[in-house]
Amino acid sequence: MLRRAGRRLSPAVALLGVLLPLTACGGSVPLPAEGAASHYDDLATELASILAVDGTSWELVEETRTVASSEDACLFAPGTWAPETALPVPSDDAGWDSRIATVNSTILGYGFEQIDGVTEHGSSTVLETVDEHGATLRITAEGEIHIEGATVDADPCTEATLGIA
Repeated sequence: MLRRAGRRLSPAVALLGVLLPLTACGGSVPLPAEGAASHYDDLATELASILAVDGTSWELVEETRTVASSEDACLFAPGTWAPETALPVPSDDAGWDSRIATVNSTILGYGFEQIDGVTEHGSSTVLETVDEHGATLRITAEGEIHIEGATVDADPCTEATLGIA
């Protein structure tokens, strides 16, 4: 049990003292292979639904969905979903704030961190966040949804193991 200044720390505080350094090192919790694809597909479907303007639909760009082994992890890029018609780009801070609030209402339920503002990505303005599995979610001003870099617990690290082959 950890102690501080002669006092005994509660088990919850002791556990927090152990877990915080792990998260600070950029560690992510692997997502089980079974259900990984559907987890992110469901997220993309919900995002498309809340972002849709005038019945716009989104489609997965199949070649953007990949599975790759790294030194110590199996990385899954769920892919990019592109709208059939580009969304109108928010014209001011109020427009971005509205889009951020809309997106946050969905992503928090999928383990992503809240988005607090826009991010410059190259020459584009995007909404960007990460989840507990190391995945990066990026939504462009025009409505493309990109998800990449999720750590999955898959052995072997193949599309077949993730059920997407």
